[in-house]
Amino acid sequence: MLIAIPSHPAHVCWTSQEHDTDMLPRFRHQPNPQRPGSGGRRLLLAVLASTLLGAGCGDDGESGRGGGFRPSGTTTVVTEAITEQPLVETIQAVGTARALHSVVLYPEAAGNVTAVHFQANMRVAAGDTLLELDNRDERLAVALAEVQLADAERLVRRYQQVNEVDANLPQSQIDAAIAAADTARISLDQAQVALDRRFMRAPFAGVVGITEIDAGDRIDSSMQVTTLDDRSKLLVNFAVPEVYVSKIQTGTPVDVRLWGEAGQSLQGEVIAVDSRIDPTSRAFTARAAIENLNDQYRPGMAFEISVRAERGNFLTVPDVAVQWGADGAYIWIEQDGKAVRHEVQLVKRLAGEILIEGDIPLGTRVVTEGVQAVRAGAQLRDLNPTMGGGEASRTAGETKPVSGQSDNG
Repeated sequence: MLIAIPSHPAHVCWTSQEHDTDMLPRFRHQPNPQRPGSGGRRLLLAVLASTLLGAGCGDDGESGRGGGFRPSGTTTVVTEAITEQPLVETIQAVGTARALHSVVLYPEAAGNVTAVHFQANMRVAAGDTLLELDNRDERLAVALAEVQLADAERLVRRYQQVNEVDANLPQSQIDAAIAAADTARISLDQAQVALDRRFMRAPFAGVVGITEIDAGDRIDSSMQVTTLDDRSKLLVNFAVPEVYVSKIQTGTPVDVRLWGEAGQSLQGEVIAVDSRIDPTSRAFTARAAIENLNDQYRPGMAFEISVRAERGNFLTVPDVAVQWGADGAYIWIEQDGKAVRHEVQLVKRLAGEILIEGDIPLGTRVVTEGVQAVRAGAQLRDLNPTMGGGEASRTAGETKPVSGQSDNG
């Protein structure tokens, strides 16, 4: 059957009076002057076509401005109570290990090497002699200084004994003898220092590295002899995002794992925190210490550091409740049975949930389903009218930012 729509279709207006019991269509029909006697059938077809096209009008007759039927009554939604949970994140970073004490050894003086008393990877004690230089001249200088000091001290004693008996020596002569003895004592100390510089000794206990120096080589103070490392503990520096500056402190426990291996992790702790934030990376440096009792790790190895940090308690809402507008994120909350829009700040996205910040009481009902139909001030009909007063705080699922960078919303 072919349906023809008149060039001047009938206008349909839905009105409702307070005393009406039914919504009745009223028709304002304008007959078509070109088709006289069109009758009720065409009028009915025009009404049906207008209804299918969604054409409507208000009581004022402005049918083209309404854009459809105006909402009336309540909006059916589903709500949930806003909960609270702590945000616990695992900061992961990679750092390079260094020894607890580590030095590069250079000779204090130039000369010919007469003896090398160590081998590579040998453990030495503090004060052990590692290398000797030719020290014949220095030994002679020490011996000469000892003789001069002994002679000066004898002269001082003689003057004092004579002066005790006859008291005929002027005090200035005795003072000169005492000064000469003091000078000789200083000369002996200088000669001894020069002799000590012909020996290279370990400043602390540790393990020495490889050396390229052999007996007979001539070296000077700019030539590296070997390295010395105390590997009883290893220190690992790692970067931490600035938002955790108040959470990472001395004594904070850390898990350390050798980079690229799935072996058992080591337990350590933070022993130092840098006093400044890097303005480029927006991070600060922390230093962790791990025990190396079995001497299985070496300085220079790369380690993965994991630190659990709690940023505090935050409000939690389902992710479907968060909407976006021109001013940012917002949610619809139920207040006295009506919809109220509330702007929020996103803190962290979790599985099916979002941690937010906002001035909202704990337990407030937030719209989770039907949010697209909600308007400000609309009366809400909650299909899940569970009271929110008994909602308990929960613990957030642990998150793991990559390389120490957190996902802030």
